[in-house]
Parts: sequence; structure tokens; C-alpha cells
Amino acid sequence: MNGGDEKLKGVRGWLLFFCFSLTVLDPSAVIFNLFTAADAAKPYFAEDPGLLRLVLANGVAGIALSVFSLYAGISLWKRLPGAPAVARRYLLTVLVYSVLAPFLPYLFGPTKLGGSRESFALASINSLFTILYAGAWYVYLDRSRRVKATYGENR
Repeated sequence: MNGGDEKLKGVRGWLLFFCFSLTVLDPSAVIFNLFTAADAAKPYFAEDPGLLRLVLANGVAGIALSVFSLYAGISLWKRLPGAPAVARRYLLTVLVYSVLAPFLPYLFGPTKLGGSRESFALASINSLFTILYAGAWYVYLDRSRRVKATYGENR
């Protein structure tokens, strides 16, 4: 490695922000959204069993993604071998979930609040932003000189 690469070594800058996102921001957002959605939907569970199944499915998926996010973030932060590959797998998992998320109301039974064109459009817009977020970080991990210098990874 040359002197320029040595200066780039370490979890700083955008890489540090990404680690913070994976370990704090993303899991916090998922937990906040989970409790907010469950609290808002709770009065309708008795009359709409599909809604309860939908909230539970989203909750299980959200918690699983949060655990994966924590694992990826801590792996990057501690500079564990293969950490960028773990983070890429996490981002690909987020991408797959984001593509499937708008269809969940159709998979978990008819609901009065979900499954309409409006809810599908809203979920699709949310998914699009999540896909852009995951895609941007995936490209960063792939092209960052700091990531290559820190983890010594050549794909």
C-alpha cells in the first residue's frame, strides 16, 4: 500500500456514518415504526384479522433486518474480516424485502387498511426510497477507496 492508502485506512468519514446508520439509526427507525404502526392499528385488530397478521409479519421482518443491520454495522466497525461482504448481503436483503413489502397486504389476508391502490402506491414509494438508500450504500462499499484500504478487500 502506498502512503495515500494508509491515510485512508480506518473507520472514519462516510464509513463511520454508515456504521452508525447500521448500528443506531436503521434499527431505531425500524423499532419506532414497528411500535407506531402497531399502536395505530391496534384498535382495528378485532375487526380486521388480516391487519394483525400484516403487522406481525412486518414486525418479524423488521426485527430480523435490525439484527442483521447491527451485525453488519458492528462487523464493519470492528474491522472484522469479510465485513464489507456481510454489509453487502444485508443491503441486498433490504433490497429484496423492499421489493416484496408493497405486496405483503395481499399475502397476509384481506385488510380494510391495506391492499388498496392507495396503500400499495404509498408502500411502493417507501420501497423506492429504501431501494435507493440500499443501492447508494452498496455502490459506496463497492467503490470506496477507504473501504478497500481499511479492509484490504478486492472483489
